[in-house]
Amino acid sequence: MPPPRPRRAAPEAPRTRPHRHELARSRQVSTAGTTLRSFTGALAMGSLMLALVLIGVQFWATSHGQQGPGVSAVISQVVAGLVALALQTYADRNRDRNGGLAVVGVLVVVLGSLWFWWW
Repeated sequence: MPPPRPRRAAPEAPRTRPHRHELARSRQVSTAGTTLRSFTGALAMGSLMLALVLIGVQFWATSHGQQGPGVSAVISQVVAGLVALALQTYADRNRDRNGGLAVVGVLVVVLGSLWFWWW
């Protein structure tokens, strides 16, 4: 009796990649857009860090009987920092026209708060 012959597998159909919707496809990201988003991200985080430092200075000054920067300056800087961070988060997640407007909003909020409170 001859040895059993191995079974042949059925020929496989060529694998094709499923078609993706055009909005699901990755788009090229420009270097200028990435650089601008990085810059505004640093500005947003710097604004938030400035707000945290102001909170510390206000508590320190109050505990030593000094006036400090003032509650209105501290609160406005905290609000500006949080708004800038929220806009930056939106800009990082949406790389379309609305994301670009959010980048402009970060610039307006951060530079406006620095102009108004620190000039």
